[in-house]
Amino acid sequence: MPYTKKNYPNTMKNLSSDVREKAIEILNTLLEEKKMDESIAIPTSISRAKDWASNRGKPISKTETDQKSHGKDLYVLPQDDGWAIKKENASKASFVFETKKEAVDKARDMAKKENNSLIIQRKDGSVEKKISYSR
Repeated sequence: MPYTKKNYPNTMKNLSSDVREKAIEILNTLLEEKKMDESIAIPTSISRAKDWASNRGKPISKTETDQKSHGKDLYVLPQDDGWAIKKENASKASFVFETKKEAVDKARDMAKKENNSLIIQRKDGSVEKKISYSR
């Protein structure tokens, strides 16, 4: 059964009405067309609806669930001289390796220890894989 303006997940109750309506629309699409699991679809739809509102200059209330409870994400990125591990918002790489495998192995260890997410890129810079490590 699709969600409606009167029947929606409890986690959407504190959203403004226009953001909630957009979140419900996105949620129904994710559930029906994409066959996404509800436990993933609900937070995804809320996040996308907040992005939608933000891009239109609409006010968005921040909640404690909007804040990350883990460390900085780690990225494995291609470089001219190999593969780099870079922390989120860092100006330079923490490590550079000759091979992607070496970089991914080291980044996985770091992400597990630091409760981070790991984003692995392809040679062309597109995202190959995202992995979240939590305690």
